[in-house]
Amino acid sequence: MVAATTSSPVASSGQASAPGRFGYRPDIDALRGAAMLAVLVFHLNKGWLPGGFTGVDIFFVISGYVVMGSLLSKAASQPLGPRLGNFYLRRVRRLLPNLLACLAVTSLAVAALIPPLESGPYFNAALKALFGWSNNFLMGQIDYFARDADLNPFLHTWSLGVEQQFYLVFPLLLLGIGYGVRRSVPLLTALTVLSVGASWWWTQNAPMAAFFLMPSRLWELTSGSLLLVAQRRGLLVAPWLKGRWLRLAGAALLLWAVVATSEREGFPVPGVLPAVLGTLLVLQAGPGEGGRFLPGRWLERGLLTAGLLSYSLYLWHWPVIVLLRWTLGMETWWQYGLAVVGSVVLAVAAYGLVEQPVRRHPLTWWWEMVLALLAVVGLWLGIDALHHQFRGRLFIGSDPNPVPLHERINNFNPMIPGTGITPSCTVPVGKPYDLTTRPNYDLCQKPGKPGAGEIFLLGDSHAQHLLPMLDVVTSRSGQRLTFAAMGGCFPDPLVQINWGMQEYGPCQEFVSGEMDRAVERLKPGDIVMLSSWLNHYIADIDPRGQPNAALKESRGRRLSASQAREMHVASMRSFAKRLAARNIQLLLFVDTPELAREMMFCPRDFSRTCSPDPQITARMQQTIRETLNAAASGLPNVHVFDSTPAFLDPMGRVIYRKPDGTPLFADSNHLSMTGSRSLAEPFERFLVESGLIPAPSR
Repeated sequence: MVAATTSSPVASSGQASAPGRFGYRPDIDALRGAAMLAVLVFHLNKGWLPGGFTGVDIFFVISGYVVMGSLLSKAASQPLGPRLGNFYLRRVRRLLPNLLACLAVTSLAVAALIPPLESGPYFNAALKALFGWSNNFLMGQIDYFARDADLNPFLHTWSLGVEQQFYLVFPLLLLGIGYGVRRSVPLLTALTVLSVGASWWWTQNAPMAAFFLMPSRLWELTSGSLLLVAQRRGLLVAPWLKGRWLRLAGAALLLWAVVATSEREGFPVPGVLPAVLGTLLVLQAGPGEGGRFLPGRWLERGLLTAGLLSYSLYLWHWPVIVLLRWTLGMETWWQYGLAVVGSVVLAVAAYGLVEQPVRRHPLTWWWEMVLALLAVVGLWLGIDALHHQFRGRLFIGSDPNPVPLHERINNFNPMIPGTGITPSCTVPVGKPYDLTTRPNYDLCQKPGKPGAGEIFLLGDSHAQHLLPMLDVVTSRSGQRLTFAAMGGCFPDPLVQINWGMQEYGPCQEFVSGEMDRAVERLKPGDIVMLSSWLNHYIADIDPRGQPNAALKESRGRRLSASQAREMHVASMRSFAKRLAARNIQLLLFVDTPELAREMMFCPRDFSRTCSPDPQITARMQQTIRETLNAAASGLPNVHVFDSTPAFLDPMGRVIYRKPDGTPLFADSNHLSMTGSRSLAEPFERFLVESGLIPAPSR
């Protein structure tokens, strides 16, 4: 997200003004305030205002409009060097002090409140934010709308990176043609068109690049600049191009944007268009008679105050919310209230003690540059020290190691000691599946006893977290254990799950290829075991009781959760019949229950529950159970193992730690080493009762 970055003195709407003649536009500050409030509500709870994240796009358009006004306000006769130097000096003076203060305080809070094993990526993001590069860094690290994105206290700096890169490049482009209004139009038009095209292409092919990269967002900023230029040239002076009705039309579009814009469907292009167009209409409409732009003075004053604080509030609100998630939680009304109060208090303090004094009492330019450089270098060294030399030493939380490394299955190499089952047996996410990338079964196996048969485990990371369980079971049964997985891949040749708003084509190639290899390779009596994150792929709701956000499709057709389940039943039955022809068994694994939050938020003293509402857990597990039972119905070679009872207490709540505090989960949905091994006894009993292995000798 981004916040206001300049003040709002711009040319009156629809009027051609001489350079330097700018009138204050209170409606712009109010628009900033409304955008900031939309962002705040969205960050508190996405369900309250699903499109509130488009407040950032409103900021982008306003920034382009105001920055162009600032550039055109400077006398054309001013020498090139001072003109450029003054522009960047104003940006540094406006943006840097509060940003440095926020990064410094938040970094100290991360060191004190976030477990040391988890804090590393956040310090890296802080360092990139220090240099205006966090958007490019985060693009390769995270899906902005994924649940784990809510844990990064520096995530919001991505939009500051977009703006800072815009400020760096945009004046230089204009200098190539001069600041003349007439000569700016072709350049701005070309930049806007090219950026829209790039953003549209990325939205279809690389959604996270479309979301995070400056070239993809440039058109939002240049559209505001183009509007300002059009106003200065007197191209928008018709009566119907300003005033109350245009302002109402813009407000209606903005309301639509913050309420109905989808975070997953075609964003940013075309999804962001209502927010951008609505902002342009409001900017063009201008304030009404006497500067009025809203029916109530109290509402005007409230939004104006929020607008003046918008940059500071934007900087501070997100770290407050995230750090509350890491400590007290963000589920109750008092926690939401605490987040709002904390954000406002810090924003007002930073505005009054840091932002305003620097702006009102400027030093000579060289002193400001020297102090800015020293501050950046000093903070750089400080964050680096927190990341490395002092990592863990400042931690004051209750549990510095909520999930020890020896409980994290994905940290083991090999994942089963003494075997060739290593992380290389998992095909990298998104990597094409072919003869060079597919798992090598000669290596990706745990050898067994002659004649004992084989269990072939296929799926995603929810197959991987069953390896410790299968290690215990096969050590007793003597079966060979072979493993193949692709992260985030639903093992269904018909249904595709899209990740990061992007198609995951290699997944279906992997699934089809590994199913074919299983039919060709396995022998009578062997077992194909399928396990995956079914609660995410095909359940109706998530652990919060919200509609499942997974994007599912088949051959380009979008699927609902119920349609995906129907197709999955058909796929499994078809695969089972192919296996039955070779007398091979198919074992379907009911996904383990999920937690309401990440395991690192679940203290050993059980002072805070991480179990979802029992009714939500029951509904999710029942949906998966019924789906797999439907796939098995009438097919004697299909068996369904339900792990759910092993993780529920008598009240139906998920058990996520043993009484001694040992974690049964590694995160919100993956088992720990102990959790996986705890399933060995019931799973072995199930295999015996199903006739899949002989009863152990006593």
